[in-house]
Amino acid sequence: MELTIIGSGTGAPSKTRAYPCTLIKVKDKHLVFDTGPGSLRQLLLAGVTYADVDYIYYSHFHPDHSLDLVSFLFAMKYDSPVRTKPLYITGPCGLHKFHQGLVSVYGNTITPKTFDLHLEEIERGVLTYDGWKITAEPVRHSSQSIGYRIESSAGRTIAYSGDTDYCEGIILLAKNTDLFVLECSFPDDKKTEGHLTPHLCAQIAQKAQCKKLILTHFYPVCSEAIKNNANLLAELKIIYDGEIVIAEDFDRFEI
Repeated sequence: MELTIIGSGTGAPSKTRAYPCTLIKVKDKHLVFDTGPGSLRQLLLAGVTYADVDYIYYSHFHPDHSLDLVSFLFAMKYDSPVRTKPLYITGPCGLHKFHQGLVSVYGNTITPKTFDLHLEEIERGVLTYDGWKITAEPVRHSSQSIGYRIESSAGRTIAYSGDTDYCEGIILLAKNTDLFVLECSFPDDKKTEGHLTPHLCAQIAQKAQCKKLILTHFYPVCSEAIKNNANLLAELKIIYDGEIVIAEDFDRFEI
């Protein structure tokens, strides 16, 4: 599997971090997790077109994680490149209502004409595909937020938190994973309900015993705090003894 951080930022605009979006490639399939504003272009810069994407998974429907679904569906009506293969979209409870709301506003401009669109809602459980499986578990953010665990047929594992606070759900998803993509929204002295801080992230990673922790989803205040604290990684290593990466847009990892 190959993981690419498409956008490592949040809903607050940043000159260096795009809105949340993560790409995982399993064999020849492209799996996209969340599509914040501008994700379509970010993916193109990473070498992936809207015609390449096979599956989109949503952690929740806040605008910074979902707004570019409109852009995806609108772009796919054009014939360069034309899309003919199905698009599968999975998300928490409310996905159908979310999509229906978009269609009520944008109508035929986002209605597929050359391919089939499949929507699937999941609260928790396992979805099995040809070459990988996905496990979903509720996490502590919005009333319908979920995180994901991706496991290839070769046994490689990645956990993706979406937005979350400290909770057992995200620890369960990340247990013994090869890569753990975890939100880290605010510095420790500015903890906000529904989000994590660097030290809480380290605690979760240690409890989950993941092999590599990839911190992402930084509000500008958190990016600045990390930049100004040269000892932060050393402090986190006292809590979590695995590898820690402060993600940047277009960082790529292979397992």
